[in-house]
Amino acid sequence: MDAIPFVRVSVEEASKSLQADIIKNGQPPAQRKNWLKERADFGHRREELGGETFKWLATLPADVRPDNLAAQYPRIANRIAQLWKRPLYCERYLDDLVMDLRGDRRGFPRLVATEIAALKVYFLRTANVAHYGVWGNRIGVD
Repeated sequence: MDAIPFVRVSVEEASKSLQADIIKNGQPPAQRKNWLKERADFGHRREELGGETFKWLATLPADVRPDNLAAQYPRIANRIAQLWKRPLYCERYLDDLVMDLRGDRRGFPRLVATEIAALKVYFLRTANVAHYGVWGNRIGVD
């Protein structure tokens, strides 16, 4: 396999090259969508934890309780609490949090991402979610 040619350029040169490509192609850079209008209203302010969320957090073991998530992203904690008793929806939501399906997310801070991962593992261990393979066989069962 041949080596890929590499030319060192400055950030300014790379930026000018990208701008030239945009001008040449006649297409401006894609605008980021404003998702605020798409978000559901949960009956309380988005920046506050709901009463049901506090109750849900209290049911979780201390080692999986997402305290940083609840403090930094209360809207997301409220949503997880709302979906917790709907296993398939909750699992899908937790997956959506860690996978960028929109292509423009910045990601979570490390502590929050770690909490989400631990919460997902705990959820899969405790939730009664059945997964089936393409042949109808149940998979992921201990």
